[in-house]
Amino acid sequence: MPSTTLTRSDIEQVLRRKIQRPAYRKTFLQSPRTEIEHQLGAPLPGDINITVLEEGPNVLYFVVPYEIPAGSELSDMELEHVAGGKHDTFNNCGDGSGESKDQ
Repeated sequence: MPSTTLTRSDIEQVLRRKIQRPAYRKTFLQSPRTEIEHQLGAPLPGDINITVLEEGPNVLYFVVPYEIPAGSELSDMELEHVAGGKHDTFNNCGDGSGESKDQ
């Protein structure tokens, strides 16, 4: 069975559903890394830090997304060298096979 890559959004959706259960909430607050790794089905890199903040009736937290430093992105020319498939075509015929019919 092929492994499925979960996105951050996928994990957050699972956690939002599960966090409603008191036992899971307690476990997640005690060991968030373990619970996230369980959802991923794989360990997180060691340099990833996880901080869990529990809002209260008089406390709100807002997450400000990470901003990529200027100059650390690939240039258009660099992207052309690493991106494949510029002239590849794929026809989705809707049969779910994922195969192109124009071969």
